[in-house]
Amino acid sequence: MTETAWITSRIKRDQIDKYLDHGKDFVDDGKIWEKINSAAKPSTAQVRSILQRSLAIQTLTPEELALLIRVQDPELLREMQEAALAIKKKVYDNRIVTFAPLYMGNYCVNNCAYCGFRHDNREAKRRVLSMEEIRRETENLAGKIGHKRIIAVYGEHPLTGIDYILESMRTIYEVRVPTQNGYGNIRRINVNAAPMSVEELTRLKDGGLGTYQVFQETYHHETYEKLHPKGTVKADYSWRLYAMHRALESGIDDVGIGVLFGLYDWRFEVMALLYHAIELETKMGIGPHTVSFPRMEPALNAPYTANSPYHVSDENFKKIMLLIRLAIPYTGMIIT
Repeated sequence: MTETAWITSRIKRDQIDKYLDHGKDFVDDGKIWEKINSAAKPSTAQVRSILQRSLAIQTLTPEELALLIRVQDPELLREMQEAALAIKKKVYDNRIVTFAPLYMGNYCVNNCAYCGFRHDNREAKRRVLSMEEIRRETENLAGKIGHKRIIAVYGEHPLTGIDYILESMRTIYEVRVPTQNGYGNIRRINVNAAPMSVEELTRLKDGGLGTYQVFQETYHHETYEKLHPKGTVKADYSWRLYAMHRALESGIDDVGIGVLFGLYDWRFEVMALLYHAIELETKMGIGPHTVSFPRMEPALNAPYTANSPYHVSDENFKKIMLLIRLAIPYTGMIIT
């Protein structure tokens, strides 16, 4: 199949439309901004009441999150931090899980303005790992370093489509490396890949998938359209937005959402992540297992990464993590 034919075959409208509400998706930009802008400065009593809901591992409402976004008082922020730590220990105990990223290739059919892998970046040197290279990388990760988990990352391109993904997963799981304490191997493969159809996702689940990750990048419709040119697969906002609905429909019960902070206003993105979690809880019966919050960094021949007006400061980045923990208290949080 040619690259053009592959691109035109990707999006299945019938796997999107059935989830829409009268033809509209669940992210209402105006409504989100209305909730952010209309939230008054919360009282101490209001904040403490909201924190009790978080401590009970209850998903917050958008109105409650909007109030927490407004908090600037150092004492209230300290109470929020203490509650967030208590939630983390309650849900995950005193535990942090590490995993190794393994990039399988940097070919991509998309043209995202902030990515060095974008199709039109002629300065990028392209390659895809062979199965032998994947085997050697896995031997190093599982043997010398001792990793048990991998996040396998795939570009959106026919060279790294579902058949390649499944073959690479089989290769990783087959690796057994002798160690002083027996042998090392990868026990869980999480996959960060482009949105797929229900049929492909079913194959992915059967191939031994751990967590399936797709990041919306930005939930803001206008910004999304500006950063993802027409004519690319990724230009279809709704195909990406409903990737997790399709994954859960296929039987995958472990999904991860996220945004790339720095593409648009962080307050909007945090609110939209909550709306996404609530949508999955309501429509699919289960929320995201993880939320990732990468922060935009410079990329090869991608000027937007240097010129974005929405760069996130360290102080706001810490607040983003705090708010996600409080708003979606059951979820795992991934920093990369």
